[in-house]
Amino acid sequence: MSDTDRKIADATQAAREAANKVTDAVGDAGDELLDEAGDAVRDGSDAVRGAADDLTDGAADAKDHVAEVVGDVIDDVKAAASDAAEAVTAQAKEAYANAKTAADDGVTYVQARYRENPVAVIAVGAAIVAGVVLVLRGIFKR
Repeated sequence: MSDTDRKIADATQAAREAANKVTDAVGDAGDELLDEAGDAVRDGSDAVRGAADDLTDGAADAKDHVAEVVGDVIDDVKAAASDAAEAVTAQAKEAYANAKTAADDGVTYVQARYRENPVAVIAVGAAIVAGVVLVLRGIFKR
């Protein structure tokens, strides 16, 4: 082999080695790029999962807060209704006591008048009964 052939063979060999090195470097770079892309996708997926978990937690917290507020409103309404019922009961008891007192006073008055003039009390009583009978007849005739 001549000197020129040897230089051509060496140059060819050097070019092949350089091409192999470039091919290896490109392959390594491609592998690294794929690894980085895979890591980025995994990181993005983890971030999306984390955001979804945060959103789910936020929704659960909001649901709990709404339930708490509704419970408070229901308790307030129950308390107001209870207070109103107590007030109505107190007023009814007072009205009953006043009516009983008035009836007792009326009975006492009628008894005193009966002792003074029994005929007048009986006549007034009979007139009241006759008036009630006339009113009832008028109502039921229609």
